[in-house]
Amino acid sequence: MKKSLLLVFILISGVLVAAAKNDKDMRVPAGATHTANINAFNSFLDIAGKVDASVFLVGGQLRLSGEISGDVICLGAQVDIQSGAVIGRDLIVIGGHANKAPDCKISGDFYYLRTREDLKRITRTLLPFLPESGGLNFIRISKIFFWFILALLTLAILPQPVNRAADMLKKTPLRYGSLGLLALFIFIFALLIFIILSLVLIGIPLLVALMVLYFLILIFGRTVIFYFIGDRIASFFKLKNNAILFVILGTAVYALIKSVPWVGSLVLVGLDIFAVGISIGYFLQRRKLAI
Repeated sequence: MKKSLLLVFILISGVLVAAAKNDKDMRVPAGATHTANINAFNSFLDIAGKVDASVFLVGGQLRLSGEISGDVICLGAQVDIQSGAVIGRDLIVIGGHANKAPDCKISGDFYYLRTREDLKRITRTLLPFLPESGGLNFIRISKIFFWFILALLTLAILPQPVNRAADMLKKTPLRYGSLGLLALFIFIFALLIFIILSLVLIGIPLLVALMVLYFLILIFGRTVIFYFIGDRIASFFKLKNNAILFVILGTAVYALIKSVPWVGSLVLVGLDIFAVGISIGYFLQRRKLAI
């Protein structure tokens, strides 16, 4: 039991450290290799050599004339991808300014989100209910930490609803799985309709509202799933009844599943179906009781 708890806390601690690490202004000169992920805030990054990992930058400036083998994600930053630069995976720039030389090489996709047209283009190719593609370790760690924090905040704000929803899921899981599957089909249909309407502008507010609604549903639903999984584990090992411990255990299981190729992705799709189902089911029941 102690070994299992130790493993869980080591995993969560690693996620926290990886996400919290922050490099200040730094340079990787030509001929040099930097082997760790670079997570920076309001910094100047000058990469003339090679970064054998991924780069995450919030604010500041990135000047790349060398090579980054992983993903490059920049939020509100000045991004200058110079001639001869190489990016091994995706380049994602949200806000800020991006300058990309014609002869640079990006092996993955390039997303530059700053206008409504960019939003429409991205929503045509990315559906938010699908799990992330494999191989993005840096992205995985960041997203696991992100969902862990959101789950803790949701639990702090809505402790009783999370507990009640987990009990509901325990009693009739197939019911909420079916409801989640139906809801996702409705969401896909609405998403396609709003994307088409966005071509004449009228659908853009509806598209944004739909994405926000889905995100809120998923936040509550995933918190319940983490809580439910953690509760089952705690009961099996006869651990104390602690809601925060449940979320930690559930997040750890989520992280382990996410590390499994192919099968893990299918399991995550299934978990999100249940997350959407229990979230919608709970609020429909509360509304029914309030009437």
